[in-house]
Amino acid sequence: MIWKRLSLFLKKPELFLFVLGLTVAWADVQRRDTSYPLFFAARSNPNEYSVFANSGWDGNWYVGYNTAWVQQLPPLSPGSYSHAYIGAKLGRMKTLPPVGRPPVFNPIPGEIWMAISSTPSWKTNQRFKLTSTAEIPTEGSPEYPLEDVGESQWFWVEIPTNLVNLKGANFLALWSPSPDLISVSSAPVLAAALGGKDAGTWLINNLKGDLPITVKDPPGTPLTFFQPAIALKLIPTDAPATPPVVHLISWEPGTPVHPKPVLTASIQGDSIERAWLEFATSVRTGDVVHPGWKPLGRPLWKAPYTFTIPQELLSQGKVQIRVATVDVWERRAASDAFSIEVSSLSAPAHK
Repeated sequence: MIWKRLSLFLKKPELFLFVLGLTVAWADVQRRDTSYPLFFAARSNPNEYSVFANSGWDGNWYVGYNTAWVQQLPPLSPGSYSHAYIGAKLGRMKTLPPVGRPPVFNPIPGEIWMAISSTPSWKTNQRFKLTSTAEIPTEGSPEYPLEDVGESQWFWVEIPTNLVNLKGANFLALWSPSPDLISVSSAPVLAAALGGKDAGTWLINNLKGDLPITVKDPPGTPLTFFQPAIALKLIPTDAPATPPVVHLISWEPGTPVHPKPVLTASIQGDSIERAWLEFATSVRTGDVVHPGWKPLGRPLWKAPYTFTIPQELLSQGKVQIRVATVDVWERRAASDAFSIEVSSLSAPAHK
């Protein structure tokens, strides 16, 4: 067989040169591009996790108060890293019963947390809030027209780089400390990838919103075939430092027919992950209260970056808002802030 393949290349040297060129080109790409984030999970491709969290059978793969997902990561690539993030791909968040006319469906309130450790036990300083349920795409309904329904998405939270074990084991955990998220009918769903029999995934049951602090072997019930969308992202030290650039493009004020204003922004940059609205408010850090920004509504995951202002989430009066964004390197940027006057019908803008 080897001789047959060799004779084919000898008869068609242009084919040999083509394949050789591909090999050389790929080697050149590998040698040059050392700045792109590195993704570590049961599957190396973050886009393979398309099962359960979008639609159809959910597999009972919910992230809740009474269960925790545990993933042992594959060996990490040696190198120098400036930032580290842990994340999960989530979708199908459930909503509360409708209120008002027209009906408004709010997500069941709660938080999703993650942790990292070199053993399957996690101390307090190894645990981090990943996201709130208000940011997770909601599950569609056969009875009601729901907004904010969409594909599951990756959520990330930064962790200290010294918590990452570059030379040994890393165990990630995913759970919720919110007691209302106790089943697939109330909690978000974790995405999964098909295939695999690796014994590196476990499900811990009968929790009460907290992780174990003592090591157990195994940490829970082992899972096979389906691989959870739980991952670590490392940013090399030589990653480019230039953040995205956000410009405000247009503003459409609200009207009695369509009371919510519409804002459009232009975002320039490489590998934009998402964009969202923010409003100026007071932020508490420990015992200190200081001026800051909070997300307003749900993020957009792709262009065009046109936002409908959810003014029902704002206090009436003058409010400052802006558009923020983040790219795959987790570099953040924001537009210039501007003021709007929030009322029950419209929110005309003025500089």
